[in-house]
Amino acid sequence: MRENELSLRGLLVPKQSHKYKGLLGIASLLLAMTIVILLSLFLFLRNRDEVSAISIDESVEMVEIPQGSFIMGSPDGEFDERPLHRVEIGSFYMDRYEVTNIQYQRFILANPHWQKGKVRFEEADYNYLNDWDGTEFPKGKENHPVVYVSWYAANAYVRWIGKSLPTEAQWEYSARGGYEGMRYVWGNSGETYLSNFRGRGVMPVGNFSMNGFGVNDMAGNVWEWTSDGYELYMGGEENNPRPRLNNHLKVIRGGSWNSNMNEMRVSVRKTEKPNVCRGDIGFRTVSSIQ
Repeated sequence: MRENELSLRGLLVPKQSHKYKGLLGIASLLLAMTIVILLSLFLFLRNRDEVSAISIDESVEMVEIPQGSFIMGSPDGEFDERPLHRVEIGSFYMDRYEVTNIQYQRFILANPHWQKGKVRFEEADYNYLNDWDGTEFPKGKENHPVVYVSWYAANAYVRWIGKSLPTEAQWEYSARGGYEGMRYVWGNSGETYLSNFRGRGVMPVGNFSMNGFGVNDMAGNVWEWTSDGYELYMGGEENNPRPRLNNHLKVIRGGSWNSNMNEMRVSVRKTEKPNVCRGDIGFRTVSSIQ
């Protein structure tokens, strides 16, 4: 064999050519490894975004409220709970629980205008997110209903996620759970253990009564903003009534941890200015069935 050549399976191959082939093989291996690494990184980032979106969506459990009709109001309640009138309601989805601190935190992180200290007084008074430290909710209270939020803030949140606040009619129909003539979410007797009221303080969502539609905490814990402005009932049948347009007073429903037993009644209507933020008012969302 000549000194400058190598024999490979009977062929004569120059030593220099064999060296280049070795380098070319290493380069090809490195290129393949780089492609695999880049492809893996792309798939990881894509899957991470998909998981994040799924976890946010699935964290909001909604209940399908079937279409039906009910008698709205109370014959023995306050003057603004009368006259009794029948209301037809189409089917829709409603949150099983009130919107929580962790859910609202996602909103303000994505919408800095609604962070504490950045909101105009006309949109939310000086108590806005009073129990938060900047963008951080109170430690250990991620599953508590968000409070100290105005009607404007609640409405901004629901629009951000493509939903809405319930109308008064949707709220009362859902709270009754498919039963007619009940005083409370759970029936006609004043069962004190079935709701959070009389000064117990805000508690995590889902700790109290589930009604006939499978919705929790419709009585007590926190009052809930509705989409309606305050007006007296006019009587007569209604079909999927639209929100009443009163921008000076908005209707809250459901009673709170700071309420008495009378305010636990399913037909009770209370009002508040839309920029007011209180430690006993929160909200939940509804969405249409496509």
